[in-house]
Amino acid sequence: LLDFLKKQSAGEKNVVPQSVHVQEEKLTVFAPATGRGVALADVPDPMFSGGVLGEGYGIWPDEGIIYAPVSGVISATTPTMHALGLTSKDGLEILIHVGVDTVEMRGDGFTSFVKQDEEVKAGQPLMSFDLKKIHAAKHPEVIIIAVTNTSELSGVPPLNQRKKLRQEIPSCACLNKPPVSSGASVI
Repeated sequence: LLDFLKKQSAGEKNVVPQSVHVQEEKLTVFAPATGRGVALADVPDPMFSGGVLGEGYGIWPDEGIIYAPVSGVISATTPTMHALGLTSKDGLEILIHVGVDTVEMRGDGFTSFVKQDEEVKAGQPLMSFDLKKIHAAKHPEVIIIAVTNTSELSGVPPLNQRKKLRQEIPSCACLNKPPVSSGASVI
């Protein structure tokens, strides 16, 4: 990661950081970034915190890299590169949204390493973003991760309530153990 940041700050373009190693398990979502995990209800965006787009969690990031939280296919991208969707091999539909109202930045400070319909592996770098630019634009920097097809699943219960639900859909371990690290199992 340090090598990536040095090259990026030196102005090198198309520099992609190395993947993080993850041990994949069925119906598991890994942390796409390193930072402090928070409940979705604590994310400063009513569409997400109200669960309108599905259940999930937030991460206040320590660095500006997003890694694939699952192996699957990039199912949606945005021209502004601030959000993307993935569909896991297990059928989980995951939305990753960097910052609140960052669409207003029109892509400034965001770099995508993937394209729509591309197959990705858990831990693979998907995008980078400039935390300083997001902060300077006065947007909350929180990364929002939502399982958008939660209604088709058994839900994403808090970690302390999931004893028997582990086989159906594991929940967000990051809520009880901040900070989280890229590649850590969180759902």
